[in-house]
Amino acid sequence: MKANSQLRITVWLCVILTMIQDQPIEARSRDLCTVQPSTNGLCVPSTLGIYFDVETQHCRFLGCGNKRLFASLEDCEKICNSIKHVKWRSRSGGNETTK
Repeated sequence: MKANSQLRITVWLCVILTMIQDQPIEARSRDLCTVQPSTNGLCVPSTLGIYFDVETQHCRFLGCGNKRLFASLEDCEKICNSIKHVKWRSRSGGNETTK
């Protein structure tokens, strides 16, 4: 029984990660790494994504998707930890939130 549950979880994670990797990165605005994603409403697993948490200064997984999510953890870290974004966050305070 335990092995069956672990197999289902593994398959589910593979499906989710494949869906995330197929999504394009929307990196057009400077607030990509500073505006926190909205967590209002119900979430479904197909909207799982990655965002940059301005409080912890790290990329994190989130169960609710929106247009500011990254396709992969590597994309998030590469963009939000770049010198350009780090300098911009330090000037802006990096504490904007989505309503």
